[in-house]
Amino acid sequence: MDVEVAQHSGFCYGVKEAINLATETASSSERPTVTIGPLIHNPQEIERLNRDYGIERIDSLDGLRDVNVVIRAHGVPPEYFDRAAAQQLTVIDATCRFVTDVQNAAIDFCRRGYPLYVVGEPRHPEVIGILGHARRAYPDAEIRVVEQVEDIIRANPERAAVVFQTTHEYAKYKLLERHIKERKLPWKIKSTICGATKSNQYAADELARRVDVMIVIGGKNSGNTRRLMELCEAYTRSYHVETAVELNPAWFAGAKKAGVTAGSSTPQWIVDQVVEAIEAL
Repeated sequence: MDVEVAQHSGFCYGVKEAINLATETASSSERPTVTIGPLIHNPQEIERLNRDYGIERIDSLDGLRDVNVVIRAHGVPPEYFDRAAAQQLTVIDATCRFVTDVQNAAIDFCRRGYPLYVVGEPRHPEVIGILGHARRAYPDAEIRVVEQVEDIIRANPERAAVVFQTTHEYAKYKLLERHIKERKLPWKIKSTICGATKSNQYAADELARRVDVMIVIGGKNSGNTRRLMELCEAYTRSYHVETAVELNPAWFAGAKKAGVTAGSSTPQWIVDQVVEAIEAL
């Protein structure tokens, strides 16, 4: 079967940087290295980091002593830094710089007195971190999390500022931007969706229009992978897998060409395995 991989897919800058920081720390230090929550949203890569480098995932700093703590790529609320400092832990901040940009933009809008809307998944660690930093800086600020820009449009506030989770759908940002311009609304909007997310979404959209079936590879806990899936299934039958083991030959019945894309936390070695398995069908 003919298989084409999307022109842009897989690891983004922030994920590569987080993995490099974590593995360099684990390799150069005699102390254990841990991450608060999963470093990235890919279970297989997290398992590899533990197996090859001994990097452990933890969910709490309680009782930790004499360890290296790597802050996940999605960022964390500021109280984690406070706790780590109080316990004299060595902190390696692997927060993606694009996530840091959103945190700073949220703080700036609150400083300027705007009611703030954060467009993203309420329980996603990136969004939790953004809220934590904004509320630490401005405890009395009016902040809301909405999952879709349509929620803001329906609410139609007199005044608002909007930031986006870095992995949100870029088309939604453009929709809101157009709405604001057409109605000349006094809202502020900042494009905080990262470049890799935009490129991955555009490439997946373009490929899905040309193939008979799409395979979207990534962690089931990965928000950006889920959004790639939503884009692809609008044009062709699409399936979300974490590894090649999940592939079902029935999905490819009658298909002449398959497309493959991957979320920004998906390592190349998994993509290669999936492509090889499809080609072998």
